Amino acid sequence: MREDRPDLRAVLETVSMLPADSNPAHSDGDYQDRVGQLCDEFTRATGWTVRYRAEARCSSRENASRHRSEHEAGGTIELLLPTGLDESTRKRARKATSFLAKLIGELGAKWSDSNDRDCIVRRLLEMGQAVATSLDGREAIHTLLTGAVELTQTQWAGFHLLDAGADTLILKGETHGQTGTTDQTELVRRLKNAPADLKTLMEGPQSVNGTAECRTVGADWMPEGTATALCVPVIGVDGPLGTLWVTTRRMAAIENEMVELLQTVGTQMASVLERLATRDEQAIRERLLCELAGLSECNSGEQLGILPPGAGFQAVGRCQSRDEVGGDLCELVSLSDRKTLIAVGDACGHSVQAAFIMTAVRSALSTVLDDQNAATLSPAEVVSRVNRALCRVTAGHHFMSCLVGIVDSDRMTFSYSNAGHPVPILYRDRTCQSLESHGMPLGIIPDAEYTASEIHLRGKDVMVLFSDGVLETMDSNSELFGSQGVVSAVEGGKQGESAEELLSRVWDASEDHGDGPTEDDKTLLVLRMDQRPVVRAPHHRKTKRTVRSARAAAASDVNSRCS
Repeated sequence: MREDRPDLRAVLETVSMLPADSNPAHSDGDYQDRVGQLCDEFTRATGWTVRYRAEARCSSRENASRHRSEHEAGGTIELLLPTGLDESTRKRARKATSFLAKLIGELGAKWSDSNDRDCIVRRLLEMGQAVATSLDGREAIHTLLTGAVELTQTQWAGFHLLDAGADTLILKGETHGQTGTTDQTELVRRLKNAPADLKTLMEGPQSVNGTAECRTVGADWMPEGTATALCVPVIGVDGPLGTLWVTTRRMAAIENEMVELLQTVGTQMASVLERLATRDEQAIRERLLCELAGLSECNSGEQLGILPPGAGFQAVGRCQSRDEVGGDLCELVSLSDRKTLIAVGDACGHSVQAAFIMTAVRSALSTVLDDQNAATLSPAEVVSRVNRALCRVTAGHHFMSCLVGIVDSDRMTFSYSNAGHPVPILYRDRTCQSLESHGMPLGIIPDAEYTASEIHLRGKDVMVLFSDGVLETMDSNSELFGSQGVVSAVEGGKQGESAEELLSRVWDASEDHGDGPTEDDKTLLVLRMDQRPVVRAPHHRKTKRTVRSARAAAASDVNSRCS
């Protein structure tokens, strides 16, 4: 016969708060089994029959996306005592049963807290997994904002992105918890006019309580009727990225757990933004590299061209840019069958800046050589015209050293004008000698004057032209390869070697001297004059002729040999 049935509704309501999205039947069953075991153990130990009767849930939140469910009642503990038991024993039984109910309540509270924590962790993991593979920034932000509403049990969440200038906040996404909708309006606010956001970015999480206060802070973006709001900063590796807000129409105290949960979402938000930014930067970098590669193929400064048969010399060259594009110029242009213009230069700076200057010089040089009288221009005139053209399209600090020379194979001469470029080396009879420099680099002073020099060439003469990238190769002792390194490499060759062999030896010597990657663009050009037959005076017996007839006979004999 049932003699007493204590109603522990209030206690069991607390212990039976279990996750709605974590297999409730399994969780409830585990809890009810444990309570039943405690009741059985109590019965065996005391001899008083105690049993647990679970009750159905009376109400729960209809929104299944919530991470918790509420129960109005959990069950009833029944104490069954036999009739005829004295009152003292009954009191002890009731007291012991009340104590058992208290233990069960504490167990239920811990059980519920553990389930809540597990559910929060699961939800955070789900959010992290969802955004980790997302390629859509808006979708990732929406996922995180939805999670923020669920975890904090609020009604609205929004993310305000701090722009690159760090003076403007842009509402990049907002989610209404009740409807699950996301607005796409990008509201823009000046940071100086958003004191709550500014304080959050400087000091940390901030809360706003009261309808009037919330209206003052966010009348143009907070949902109407907001009574409580919480804001946390979104901080990236390099600094603040924005602010994350959640709001509710309920007047509620902001607990530490709520702040910590929103900060965790903020950390995920920062990670997503930085990952997407890195992806976008990588895409831009790959596009630029592709464009630079195309530019490098189409606009290389190494344009040796094809020398016509009988040009009178061999030419081999090599250019190596430190980056995808560079600023070194190495160009040969045929002016006639036996007359060739040579241009070697080095633009200041590296990569795109240097390539821009080099391209401007190439364009100016091409324009000058298109002149119908180009074949009659001296190197000094060519350099002066290119200098004026470069000064018109670049600033004074965008300059270029350049040597322009003309090889005349009929006259066996090399005339050149050197605008601040490393001086070439002439190799003759196994001895090197340096040529001259004639003025400042191109692009500094429009009216700069340049002079020229001319040297007479012989068959098998070798000229070596280079940019400072070859000379400035540095070893582990900080010693430069320098002009002496070029001279040693040139003079160390074997007699009669080809221009290709000489170029490879000088280039390899410079590379071997260096310690580490190349720090500058490098250009090397080797010219080797062809051997010409030597015209000799005829050997014949002198006769007693007049001076006039002797000269005529000698001239006739020479002409017959040359033909």
